[in-house]
Amino acid sequence: MTNYSWDKYKGYHINHNTGYQSQPPTQQQSKIINGIDLLPWDEFLPRETESHQTVPPPPQKTRPKKLTKSEKREIKQIKKINVQRRKELERNTELGTNGKETEVDFKPYLVKQELKNLFNSIILQKKQQLENNSNKKISPTEDFPILKYNSVSIYKSDLKNYLPNEWLNDGNLSLIFEFLNELFIKSQIQLSHEIQLIFPSIVQLIQHFPSNDIENLLPIAELTKSKFIFLPINLIDDDDQQQQDLEVENNGDHWILGILSLIDYKLFIYDSMTLDDDMKTDLKLHKFCKKLESCSLIPSKQKIKLQYLKCDQQKNFDDCGIFVIMITCYLINELIFGKELVVDEDGKNLVSLDISGVRFNPLACRLSIMKLISKSIEY
Repeated sequence: MTNYSWDKYKGYHINHNTGYQSQPPTQQQSKIINGIDLLPWDEFLPRETESHQTVPPPPQKTRPKKLTKSEKREIKQIKKINVQRRKELERNTELGTNGKETEVDFKPYLVKQELKNLFNSIILQKKQQLENNSNKKISPTEDFPILKYNSVSIYKSDLKNYLPNEWLNDGNLSLIFEFLNELFIKSQIQLSHEIQLIFPSIVQLIQHFPSNDIENLLPIAELTKSKFIFLPINLIDDDDQQQQDLEVENNGDHWILGILSLIDYKLFIYDSMTLDDDMKTDLKLHKFCKKLESCSLIPSKQKIKLQYLKCDQQKNFDDCGIFVIMITCYLINELIFGKELVVDEDGKNLVSLDISGVRFNPLACRLSIMKLISKSIEY
């Protein structure tokens, strides 16, 4: 594949050293990762202070309110969850893992339990907070907001999608993209325009809107300054023209990640569930390239070359969205923090988009996302 270099004056550009062979990713290939944990979140998220630590709320000066049976059950459940989490933390400390399990130590059952407990804890505490603020009871079937981060909001129904065996929607991916963009990309002065993340809802509209409307869907002024554009693509199996309103319902069957390189006009595709001779997907992606070629982002008569890159494959039908997140986080880490770790014979910093040797753990990623959301709510 094409080799890219990084230069503080040129930014990302093609490496023309023909004698250089593509280097393996900077991470150990034998290690199973989840993508999320590669990034230094603690360095970029707000620091927790003593005044911001989780403490029991001060007693209300209003008239004491008698708790209902359901409220007592919820409080009891929260205490039970906190006790379970404390026991797991003590167990990890005794084992010397500090909560970071190795491939051998990874226990799917325990991870699923921790994930579900954390989910229940977030829901119960957020529900209680909203009820206290509004003095209105929330029914068990009612949807309510969990977290708003900049322009992205997720609700109880969205949070559930991070649990095992659930499919991610565009809001789930948009939240992580917004985190990555705000915390890591915008914070890098030299890189703030080199890397762009497009929300999946916009990518979906590009696929189904007429070519002459594409120009109005994209932030062209910002994108023309970039080198790599991340595009989460949601493939719809049924191409029926009588679709629902795609601005309201972002329906799809399979998530894949596309990265458009404006350096050499290639669209790299990472598909965690590839099929041999998948002509239908190939046709859709070629049509997608045609749509992109129709806007001023691509020079006149310039063609986008479609290139499929090997990546780890999911072992079920539920993790395609999680794989898009893991691959995105891995490559963002490579582009921002890993670009100075590999140097060619001329001393140039090299950037690799090759992840063929990287193995991912989607269950661990789901847990890391839930922990990130929990921490963000606290902050």
